[in-house]
Amino acid sequence: MRVQCPAKVNLFLEVTGKRKNGYHTLSTLFAKINIYDVLDFKFANGGKPILEIVDEFHACRLSAGPDNLVMRAAKAFYRSFRIGVGVHITLTKRIPMGAGLGGGSSDAAGTLLGLAQFFQIKLTAARKKKLHDLGVELGADVAFFLKDSPFCLATGIGDRLRPMKIPRSLPYMVLAWPGFPSPTGPVYKALAARRRPDILTRLSQLDKLVRRLKRGRPVDEWGGLLFNRLEQAELPVLADVAQARRIMEAAGVEGVRMSGSGSSVFGFVSSHAEGERIVRRLRVYPWKVFLTSCLG
Repeated sequence: MRVQCPAKVNLFLEVTGKRKNGYHTLSTLFAKINIYDVLDFKFANGGKPILEIVDEFHACRLSAGPDNLVMRAAKAFYRSFRIGVGVHITLTKRIPMGAGLGGGSSDAAGTLLGLAQFFQIKLTAARKKKLHDLGVELGADVAFFLKDSPFCLATGIGDRLRPMKIPRSLPYMVLAWPGFPSPTGPVYKALAARRRPDILTRLSQLDKLVRRLKRGRPVDEWGGLLFNRLEQAELPVLADVAQARRIMEAAGVEGVRMSGSGSSVFGFVSSHAEGERIVRRLRVYPWKVFLTSCLG
């Protein structure tokens, strides 16, 4: 059995506070996009999950051991649903790691949903709640990938989700990964403190963005409302991300922003043909460049 695990971008991300346990609270707009990791499931001997990884980027070594999110998700699922049958999981990595695209979280969610399907476990409301709780324990973004909706507004640590319907498909997206990871923890730590009025102003900007997306307005009416507070973190790696943003903007991409804590940068184009032209132009840089779109 095969499961596709989509990447995501953050069309908007404001950091609204910090909890005593160190987690930051957010107000964000998630969007799933047409770039996927793939999970393949088959029965195996031994009564436990086994993981094999195929890394198509060869960018950095990803452990298939107990620290891998797929293995952590599988073991949590086995404990929670008392599974005693072995499964061999092959993870094919096509989403860059450390790129702010949620690949690991999507893989974890795909593992939970895939195992439920593989073992023919009917997902009642109570079992969906159980999967949600398992997902939150695995990572803040996992809960979003457990949702069917391609767009969600999220608060809390990203686990309080409100699905959002957008009536018209968004334009084609150009996404560039500069080829290096951006560490999530240090990015949040390097973020300077903000005044509450500034945060509230940004949240009103999110409201405007949501209204215009729901009305199906063209990108020139909402591209300037996209925002990511983490771009302002004082971290050397983000200087390279800012340069990638400037290059994409100069190439004609609209609403260019970093996704999550980076290091990928995305924006929108008016047509597939324009996207192909820009992708060809950007390939002179040592980046991985995608022409993609939001799901839905």
